[in-house]
Amino acid sequence: MTDTPALARDVAEPDRRRQRILAAARQVFEERGLDGASMRVISQHAGCTTGAVYARFSGKEALYAEILAGSLDRLQQSLDRSLQEAGNHRGRVALQGFFRYYLEQPSELALGLYLYQGLGPGGLTPELDQQLNQAVLGIYQTITHALISDGVNEPETQATAGVAQAIGLLIMHRTGRLKLLNADVGRQMEAYLAMALP
Repeated sequence: MTDTPALARDVAEPDRRRQRILAAARQVFEERGLDGASMRVISQHAGCTTGAVYARFSGKEALYAEILAGSLDRLQQSLDRSLQEAGNHRGRVALQGFFRYYLEQPSELALGLYLYQGLGPGGLTPELDQQLNQAVLGIYQTITHALISDGVNEPETQATAGVAQAIGLLIMHRTGRLKLLNADVGRQMEAYLAMALP
């Protein structure tokens, strides 16, 4: 007779190890960035050998891409939920949802901005960049479609401007610049939306 609990443990162990590696990689990326991370340091944080990490991921870029893809997927799901509950002003709801998601999870915004060091993007591999860019475009399309449903003029431009405003405010908030100006990040976003989408 098969020991079902033992079999379940055997099946679940590779998934747990994979999740442990991803959690360790995320911590290392948050502490050191993509350039400062290494597979050796990630494996040490995960409590396994470097070979065990390479058996699951081809390199730190693949790890980073999987973590960022998960983040973008959670953002997309959050926007979809917000829009399901929205009545009117769907564009405002979408942009506010984008802003709130990253306000509540600041490490995910930092994760999403990893490409920009100085003024130039770094990138991963062309294949990974293409996959991640598709996820980003899906988020923009969700916001744009919400603005279209409101009858907003130039919805693509408004989506880009709204996302840029949200990210700029979040960076100023995270770096303490809004506090210096005695400005509340939530009120600033509301004021922008009131002007942009009256």
